[in-house]
Amino acid sequence: MSSANIGDMATWAAAFVALLALLVAIAERRGADRANLENRELARQNADLLKQQHRLEQRAWTDTHFDAVRDWSQQVCFTVADAMHVKEEQRGAVLSKLSALIDIGRWYFPNQWSEKYGIDKEPAYRGLRQPVLDCLVAAYDGLSDRTPNAELRSQLEACQRHFVSQIQLVIDPRRREKQIARILDDWEQSERLRDLPANNEKAGTKPNSKKVGNQ
Repeated sequence: MSSANIGDMATWAAAFVALLALLVAIAERRGADRANLENRELARQNADLLKQQHRLEQRAWTDTHFDAVRDWSQQVCFTVADAMHVKEEQRGAVLSKLSALIDIGRWYFPNQWSEKYGIDKEPAYRGLRQPVLDCLVAAYDGLSDRTPNAELRSQLEACQRHFVSQIQLVIDPRRREKQIARILDDWEQSERLRDLPANNEKAGTKPNSKKVGNQ
């Protein structure tokens, strides 16, 4: 075999090796790009999931607060209703409960402008009372002054109606119905994100796998 033929074969071999190396590099680059795209999509999905979970945690805290306000409000309504029909020997107990409910109400509806008014008082009593508590104080004062009669019952009923209206503005059941629907939708989206193949593969589980426990 002549040196020219050997040189041609070496050239072709070198070209083939170079082409093979180029194809391998292209394949590796495409694989890396695909992996980067998958990682970015997974990161985006996880960020969305964390954001939704954070919003749900905030909503859970808010719901706990509103549940406490609702329970307190129910006790107020029962107590004012009792005050409308209280007997003389029961007056002290009802007044005591109203006084406690007024103070507990300051936890949920603290006085406003506490830095300007009543600065010589205890911290919880500085400032001006919120309207939602004004009606309870009016009910307490009315019951303290005289035995329930038609006029006082009418006054207490007005206090009750004012209180219920104020609380409804705070709790806003119509808006919360829409929020509940949104929360349920968030839960559904979160579950869908958890079931995505990328998340399950990262966790080392299959989307539809179930753990089998002891029967």
